[in-house]
Amino acid sequence: MSTGHDDSSNSNKHFTFTIENGAVTAYFEVENGITQQESIDNRDSFVIDGTQITHTKQSSNGPEITVYSDPEGDGSYKAISDSNGTDDDGNNDDRPGSGDRKGYQFTINENNEVVEVFEIKKGVPELEPIDDDGTEVYSVTDAGDVIRADEEPFGTEITRYSDADGDGIYHRVSEEWSPSSPGAGFKITDRLDYSPSSGDDRIGVRGGEDCHGGQGADDFVIREAAHLRIGDFNSSEDKFIIFDTGLGLISREHLESFVTNIHRSDDDQDFIVDFGSTASVTLVGVASDQISWDDVSVLS
Repeated sequence: MSTGHDDSSNSNKHFTFTIENGAVTAYFEVENGITQQESIDNRDSFVIDGTQITHTKQSSNGPEITVYSDPEGDGSYKAISDSNGTDDDGNNDDRPGSGDRKGYQFTINENNEVVEVFEIKKGVPELEPIDDDGTEVYSVTDAGDVIRADEEPFGTEITRYSDADGDGIYHRVSEEWSPSSPGAGFKITDRLDYSPSSGDDRIGVRGGEDCHGGQGADDFVIREAAHLRIGDFNSSEDKFIIFDTGLGLISREHLESFVTNIHRSDDDQDFIVDFGSTASVTLVGVASDQISWDDVSVLS
């Protein structure tokens, strides 16, 4: 679980936000009468919900989420909680609720070829062997991004990795599906993103990391049977949780037949749907009456 703290004891510090057309365009820290503008780049996203603003910043250690509140409505916000994507013991792992965002390292030779791939697990790079049968091909773009083309039985899955802060750790930023024949495998062939924008996005949901939408009406697309977490689904603002697994699901009723348990988390904060012991979907901060099967779409 992520860690959090109450920052309300620091009565001298607050924050102000510049909001234009319903979006945060700048924000400032104010302490002891001194105002300092905080930087915003493509790793930052903001969600405005009444008197609260949730700031998500993607970092090499996973998403860093801070919630600001202005209960008096005077434009002065306090940071009421933050989370840094780590477990209570300070580690990131693949268990449900870890909040991790998976990181990768690549060894790139003088010919601009990827020769080694490492996944960061609990802060330690572990070698992930590259298939030598030609079904897994890596390339490096002029901008320094890494592209992985993974040939599957019914097409090719293309994943883009980027090192936004230049620290040598890459994160998945998007994926696309190129079918070998029309309609084969996954049904959605448009790009899925892992970082939200201010528009309407299709967000890829993967195991081992929390996924977050942005300020638009987002779809959350599930393509694997794993322990999955959706950090900010809102049925009144977002569109669907889409199951596009390529596993032969034909309807919501068919999907529902695989459900083994529906329950709340131990702290009563999250809504959890179990599909046996190896797969689940956790909706963070969602009450039982805020989600229904009408919010679910099944494509395959």
